[in-house]
Order: sequence, then structure tokens, then C-alpha cells
Amino acid sequence: MKSFLIFDKRHTIIFVLIILIFISLATASNLTYRPEVDEGMFASPAMNLVTEGHFGTTVLDNPNMYSSRISQRTYWVMPLFLLNSAAFFKVFGASLFTMRLVSTFWGIILLVSIYFITLKLSKNKNTALLSMGLIACSYMVIVTASMARMDMMSASLGSAGIAVYLYFREKDFSKAILFSQTLVMLSGLTHSNGIMAFVGLAFLTVYFDFRRIRLKHIFLAALPYIIGGIGFGTWILQDFEAFREQFSGNAKMSGRLEGFSAPLQGFIKEFTERYPHAFGLGATTGGHSGPIYLKSLILIGYIVGVFGLIFTKELRNNRNYFALLVLIGIYFISLSVLDGQKQTYYLIHIIPLYVVCFAVWINWAWNNHSNPVFRLALFGGVSVFIMLQIGGIGLRIKQNTYGRLYKPTIAFLKENSTENDLIMGKSDLGFGLGFPKNFIDDGEFAYTSGKRPKFIVYDSQVESSWQDSKIFFPEFYEYLPRLLKEEYKLGYENDAYKVYIRR
Repeated sequence: MKSFLIFDKRHTIIFVLIILIFISLATASNLTYRPEVDEGMFASPAMNLVTEGHFGTTVLDNPNMYSSRISQRTYWVMPLFLLNSAAFFKVFGASLFTMRLVSTFWGIILLVSIYFITLKLSKNKNTALLSMGLIACSYMVIVTASMARMDMMSASLGSAGIAVYLYFREKDFSKAILFSQTLVMLSGLTHSNGIMAFVGLAFLTVYFDFRRIRLKHIFLAALPYIIGGIGFGTWILQDFEAFREQFSGNAKMSGRLEGFSAPLQGFIKEFTERYPHAFGLGATTGGHSGPIYLKSLILIGYIVGVFGLIFTKELRNNRNYFALLVLIGIYFISLSVLDGQKQTYYLIHIIPLYVVCFAVWINWAWNNHSNPVFRLALFGGVSVFIMLQIGGIGLRIKQNTYGRLYKPTIAFLKENSTENDLIMGKSDLGFGLGFPKNFIDDGEFAYTSGKRPKFIVYDSQVESSWQDSKIFFPEFYEYLPRLLKEEYKLGYENDAYKVYIRR
């Protein structure tokens, strides 16, 4: 560590410059991208903890959706990201920008973690810097770092756990075990996807140091989970019935666990749903346009990296790189089985590993091929890989869906409603409206409650939920368009939002 920070000034400058580029891109994306529904739902308990002194999700109003005392206690997601957001709200004030800063902060931790993971596996600082730089310009990483969700925090804590283990294992094995397992435990308390880092770290520990493991090391590994389990258990035992209903309800929602009953289908959907949607070959969200299909070319870099390690004998026979490939396999299998919804957000856990493979192969190819034509082609390919992603982020920033679409919708609602007019829409509207008492997010749009709001806000997120309901809630699929047609009229519309007013 000392030699990196003090005796290699050039690397230190590049290291800091990469972080500054990443912060700039993530911040610009933060300020210009309209909020999503999950961000509003996650903001509600964090804001309530700071302003009202309780940890309830008050923005949700749905009798059938893990509702057991949800307005008093939030058990439907893991708590650590929400607590982190509440701390940021307390210090910097409550806003969408502030909440997204939490993910940007953890994005920096991810960059540093990947640097040290690559450094310890490759034993090469140039490869480590290349890996870090590629991740800093990654479209998926920047988007996740500018979104108020827990995915970046969970992935960063998991990566930090692996980085700490690799960094300390030769210097102080006991310290490596304790610190790495603590970070992975915190990843799990942030999101259940932390299980990937848990299994991955267990594999690396056995793979590299099986002969060194003693009974005390098993105790040190278990200690963070015992402490974390006691803390989490104490929290859920305050209202275990509410925890059971909320957590299981969220886990079973919209086929989330179907991968366990049909694992082969889960693998197929990785290639037919998750990756195509994430890389520009699926439907776009409202307000976005342009040649987003070009994002699919980014996958070529990941394929080259992974298959480059597999089919290059020198790399494949490297013990460290074999461990990296197995780690990717663990993460890929976990995502295939654990997530039946095929959320693109979760790719943040595995994409950094793809990038490490790409960086390792690039460095090997450059050093083992002196042909200037080959090197020019390699340099050009890497440049295209980077510019495609920066260009995608630039297009996202230019389209400014926050200022161009979200703010005018909020302005219309504020200008045409009173504090007694009930507004119903997705939770993301709460940031602009200030989460007032007359705004609720009922995913069923009063199918069960029978309430009739003055305003209903319809957007691509509502559209997606409605489309999913054709399989999981067919009654609602028939109900919503009938409700809007018979009882409401269109009062405002832009590329992302429609505001319906009750007749």
C-alpha cells in the first residue's frame, strides 16, 4: 500500500484521475435522470426515520402487498442501505440527489476494491489501473452508481470483502478472515444478493488457503455473522409476523423465486431477457431514444475477456486466473437461479469481474504481440469499448429526463391539485411532490381499496407492472384500462408520463 501511494507518483495520479472521472459521470447522471419507483419506495422509510422517528414505508398503500404494519416498520427489504441513506439525509438534507450520492460513494469503494482484486491476481499495477479505468467508464456501473438503490452498496461491500481477503491473506491470515467476512456479512444485510460474495469468498478461501485453515479461523469467519445475526434478529423480533409477511411477500412477488423451481429456464432467461434488456436489445424506458442497440457491442468486450482467459493456455493455466473464472461461474449461476425477474440492476455484481478478465487479456495480448497492426487494432477496439459507454452516458445526460419530463409533470400536479386531492402514482413522484399525505403508491390502483384518487399518474413503470399482471394478476390486467377509460380523462401527457384526472 505504501509503495503504491508514495513511491509511484504516476500511478497515484492516474488512480485519482480515474476516480474523479467516475464521480463526474455519476454526478451528471444523478442530476439528469428521472427517478424510478424503487428509489421512491426506499426513500420513504429513510426520510421517515429522520423526520418522524420511525422506520415505516408510508408511501405504499396496498392492502395486498406485504402490508402488515408496513407504515410502522420496513421489513420488506434489508435495512443497511436505508440506514445509510437516512444518515446522508441527516447530514446533507433529504433529496433524490443526496440519496443517489450514497450509491456514488459506494461506487468509489467498488473501483478501489477492483483495483486491489486485479492487483493481487495479476501482480501487475498497469493491469489493475486498466481494470479500474474500464469500470469507471462502464455504462452499467455509472448508472448503478447514480441510482438510489442498494445494489451498488451490496456489490461494493462484497467486492471489498474479496479485495481485503486477497490483500491480507499472505500478511495476516486471521485478519484477512475476520475483515473480509465482516464486509461480506454487511453486503448481505444490504441486499440478499450478498450471498454471491459469501459463496465466492468461501471458494477463494478454500482454494488458496485450505491447508492454513484452523479452528480459530472458522470461529473468526463465523463471528461477524453471529454479531450481525443477533442485531438483525433483535430488529425482526420486534414484530416477527410483520417481518414474515413483508419479506416473504416481496420475495415471492412477480415470479422472483421461479428460478428455484425451473433452474434451466433461469439460465435461458439470462440470455433472452436480462442481458438483452441491459444492453440495448430490449424495450426502452419512457423519454429515452437513440441508437441504444449499440450498447450490445459492449458485450463483445466481456466475451473477449472471459473466453480470452479460457482459451489462452498461459492465462488458463494461471492459478489466480482460474480462480477468477470460477468466481464468475459462481456469480453467474447464482444470478440465474436467485432472480426470476431478471433485474438488470443485479449485473453490477458480475460485470466488474468481466471487466477484470478483459483487462487481464488486453495486457497479455499487448505484451505478447509486438506486431504494430495488431496493437493498433487492439487499441482501437478498447477505445471503441470505452467510447460506446461514455457516449451512452452522454446521451442519457443530454436527454435529461429529470428536467425535461419529470419536473414538468410534477409542476402540473402541483398547479392543479390541492392538499385534499388524492394523487396516485408510482413512489418516484414523491421526490418532486415532497411525499405529502395526499400522495400514495398503490400498485393495484385501488383495485382492492376502492379509493378514487383525483389524479392517476401513468408511466412506463406502471405499464411494465400492468403487462406483468397478465400472468400474475389477470384481474388487475382487465381492471386498470377499464378504470382509466370509464372514470378518468387525460389531463397532461409527455414522452414519459400521462396524468389522468377523474371525470
